[in-house]
Amino acid sequence: VTVSQDYNPATQEYTLTAEQSCPDTPDQQAKDKQPFLMPLCIGLLDSKGQDIELHLHDEGRNNGPLVLRQEKQQFRFTGVEERPVLSMNRNFSAPINIVSDLGEEDLAFLMAHDPDPFNRWDAGQQLGLRYLLAGIDDWHQGKGFTVPSLFHQAFERLLCDKKTDPAFLASALILPSETWLSQQLNIIEPEAVHVTRQAFRQQLSWLHRDNLYGNYYTLGTEEPYRYSAKEAARRALRNCCLTYLLVPETGEKIPDEILHIGTEQYQQADNMTDALAALRAVTNVDRAAGDKLLADFHSRWQDDPLVMDKWLVLQATCTLPGTLERVQELMRHPAFSMKNPNKVRSLIGAFCGNQHQFHAKDGKGYSFLVQCITELDPINPQVAARMLPPLTRWKQYDEHRQQLMKAALERIAKLPGLSRDTGEIVQKSL
Repeated sequence: VTVSQDYNPATQEYTLTAEQSCPDTPDQQAKDKQPFLMPLCIGLLDSKGQDIELHLHDEGRNNGPLVLRQEKQQFRFTGVEERPVLSMNRNFSAPINIVSDLGEEDLAFLMAHDPDPFNRWDAGQQLGLRYLLAGIDDWHQGKGFTVPSLFHQAFERLLCDKKTDPAFLASALILPSETWLSQQLNIIEPEAVHVTRQAFRQQLSWLHRDNLYGNYYTLGTEEPYRYSAKEAARRALRNCCLTYLLVPETGEKIPDEILHIGTEQYQQADNMTDALAALRAVTNVDRAAGDKLLADFHSRWQDDPLVMDKWLVLQATCTLPGTLERVQELMRHPAFSMKNPNKVRSLIGAFCGNQHQFHAKDGKGYSFLVQCITELDPINPQVAARMLPPLTRWKQYDEHRQQLMKAALERIAKLPGLSRDTGEIVQKSL
């Protein structure tokens, strides 16, 4: 749904134009499709971030969801005293992709002020995505990357918000993932995606360090662990602040006094949520400190297979150099078995989802997966087939990686006795 706006200050009228389209699908072309009937919950915010009461001119009614029935439809509102900021598709009222003319200032305003939690989160994701994609372009041109002040201001507003549910704030403060970023690119360069996102996080960490520290310690508690929605939300926001605090400068070792925050939380944790959050944060910034905590975690939980799955995932998703070698070592560890699908997904599957490490330019990640498929396919063809998607997207990557990924698929295709499950996916991809 493509949305455009027009505001006339002289008549105090605001016009929203919505035009819907649906692409071709295997059984029907776009030109043959009838318009969908969809509810659109919207809001118009004034300069203070408050909802403006809506008066829909054509239907003579006040607030309520709009109904889009036609391919192109206009909705005109009267009595709008100032240029509003549009909050569109509130609470995800319709499962649609929206293309709007909202500028960066509008998105930053929504990220900071929108009363609707879904749209507030979505505005932050859209704004972050725009800046991250611009940063990736700068990386390709050899330029430095600086987070714009608009995002810093909206981010600070979230950090300082004491009225909103902490569980929402924890989600809203997280940047778009590397996987989501990659899906927006015509040609994926995993290193550019990873370096840009890390630089973004590092700048947010250093500029907002006082607020991050303040939130982290304010949200701490000496009360024994108990589960409730309120406590889970508190832990989520506190651990989100911890991950930002433990972001090192590019190529620099994280200061010991900051690393100590993560190790101390792990040592004092009386619940799995806090222990895993600290373990993940430390593991991704300091190999030596992470190894000590991983060894301790293993000694505590080695008899619990499900917890050991988490232990494997943490190491397979580590973004530090040497992760592939660590995964190869873990394949010989007693906690892993190629015959156990959960273990395969936790180690091999998790590593293949580690964009930065699996898609290393030397192609060793692809060769590793070929070796795994060679061993796994005769044991469990269904699980082997499910390990293949990272290779099947080879056309989305740069030419160098395309050649390496395609060669890996061709090696798998030539394996003697290849199962039907695996063979079908490989052949379709090639």
